[in-house]
Amino acid sequence: MWSWFGMAVQVKSHDHIHIYAADPDSSAQFYQDHFGATPISREASSNSGLRIFLALGGQVLVMGGFLSGPAAPPPEAGDGAYTHGFGVAHFGRRVAEVEESVAAVLAAGARVLSPTVREPSGLTYAYVAAPDGVVIELTQYE
Repeated sequence: MWSWFGMAVQVKSHDHIHIYAADPDSSAQFYQDHFGATPISREASSNSGLRIFLALGGQVLVMGGFLSGPAAPPPEAGDGAYTHGFGVAHFGRRVAEVEESVAAVLAAGARVLSPTVREPSGLTYAYVAAPDGVVIELTQYE
């Protein structure tokens, strides 16, 4: 149970992440090429032209066009989020091996936003830049 403004909300599971994109097709392709997302469907949207649904790690990722044009370029990143201006700090994807995943993202020309960190708790993580101001945290638990 989660309490929201005094109401108890019973959450059954995570449903989806919706990302606004300057080019939904190329953003969807990024997640397919680099993270193994698979297409589910494409639908017309009442407010942004197109929605592309992808399956990603047992969850749904939705790409849609910006409602009123592309956002400004993202600001500098720090501690897993952009320093200002974006509502979602990041979303995390558990991977088999963080350093191999970072190398693959770099080889494909994407930006890595932080060095790989190994915590004493056994958590290893790094942050990478996806299109349209989205930050992805790659995590590995030992």
